[in-house]
Amino acid sequence: MDSRRAEGRRLTLDDAIAVIVPVCTDLKERHARGEAHYVHPSAIASGPDGLMRVEPQLAVNPKDPRDRAALAPEVLRTNSPGDARASVFAVGAMLYEAVCGTPVGPGMRRPRDVNPDLPEALEHLLAKALVADPSHRPDDLGALASAMHHLAPMKSIPPPDADVSKLDRSENFEVDIRLSIMPPERGPGVEPPPPSIPQPIAPMSSAMSVQAQAQAQAQAQLARDPTRQLAVLKARLESDPRPRYVVNKERMDHGPFSAVELLQQIASHKFVGKDILRDELTGGSKEIDEWEEFAPFAQHARMHRDIAHEKKEVAKVEKAEKKAGAAKFIIGGVMAVALLGVGIFFVIQQVGSRKDGGDLSDDPSAVDLSGGGSLKGGKKAATGGGGGGKGGGGFVGGMSYEAALNSNNQEISMGGGKGAPDLTDAQLSAPMRNAAFISSCGAPDSMKVTVKVAVKNGRAVGVSVYTNPSNQGVAACVDRHVRGLGWHPNSKMDFFTTTY
Repeated sequence: MDSRRAEGRRLTLDDAIAVIVPVCTDLKERHARGEAHYVHPSAIASGPDGLMRVEPQLAVNPKDPRDRAALAPEVLRTNSPGDARASVFAVGAMLYEAVCGTPVGPGMRRPRDVNPDLPEALEHLLAKALVADPSHRPDDLGALASAMHHLAPMKSIPPPDADVSKLDRSENFEVDIRLSIMPPERGPGVEPPPPSIPQPIAPMSSAMSVQAQAQAQAQAQLARDPTRQLAVLKARLESDPRPRYVVNKERMDHGPFSAVELLQQIASHKFVGKDILRDELTGGSKEIDEWEEFAPFAQHARMHRDIAHEKKEVAKVEKAEKKAGAAKFIIGGVMAVALLGVGIFFVIQQVGSRKDGGDLSDDPSAVDLSGGGSLKGGKKAATGGGGGGKGGGGFVGGMSYEAALNSNNQEISMGGGKGAPDLTDAQLSAPMRNAAFISSCGAPDSMKVTVKVAVKNGRAVGVSVYTNPSNQGVAACVDRHVRGLGWHPNSKMDFFTTTY
């Protein structure tokens, strides 16, 4: 299985059964002798007779995440070797990975969604073996080996006869597949989740070379497209609608959530990568950043937070520089006027002294400086503007973000108070936190939507929406929604940008 992983291949059902049935028989004998083992793919090796068996020297607590995925939940919790019931889970996990090409866990698909040619009986068998609660999981490895052999009787060595009904119930337990980590069967009319990175099936004949090349090209294309990878992973996670995830944030549990709800909470920044995520089905608990399936979404949300913070800081610096420049201009103007006044006064004095006592008021060219007038500045007329940038966008129902930014010439009072404080990041982002309106406006998951907003007196006085790829309908819908939102009243104009 290590070589198959390295080559990125999945096995045919016949080849997988030929490997797993001898392993299952070997484990039954070992547990009968009182042995306990960590059973995972890297612990399997070929014996002297060429059949696959558990190698005790390799059956140690693994570090590889794909090997750890095969361990039964109770083995992961106790961090100790498992009994026969734990081995039933491990055998089911290895068979699933062999025919599906991916390890078990969140985001796993039903085998027939991966390969419609697989028998329905395989899904039923794996659902029983992969029950997370050991008290509702079968423990008869002989019955499991016999049931697997019947799936491919011509390709595997027949195991000793066993009663396969023991996979359903016995004297002290009854299997409950509702507790299986296998996603539940889809209802009528529900489309299967999209495939993950395509996996070629081994062995391949020369007649399959064209198909193999097409799969390899699709695999390479998907590997180069992180956005599509996230979309595929999101669809796979959402294929399991069960509310099985609980998040511990600041010593308080939140949930349980379905995968759809959890991803929405991560995207809205309610939960971050350092928060603890617990799978109530398997009992697994670790930081969101440590979950292979959820970490990419936490990283994506963190990137958006960093970008938003960076833009906010740049806006603050620009605003401070604008204020400083205005203050320097006013001070320079005052000094220039003062120097001009001194110069005029000096000239008048000189001219008056040469008029030999003449009356200054008789001179029509004299400048009267005795009045109580003052110098007042006015606001520079703002020029309107707006519209979309690269990728499309714009505004439809009022002033654009850019026009609002250009018109924001605030009065500077020399020696006066600072005025009302700017709104905080939390106050600015709160009305935009629920991103459901982006989808309701018809934006697909692959579309990037950037919304720039100028807020004053609790309303959006300037809005610009940019979409990539360009879609004026989506931009207009988002524009109307944002202009209908309300913020904390503040007489000062604040600016922010949000990207979805």
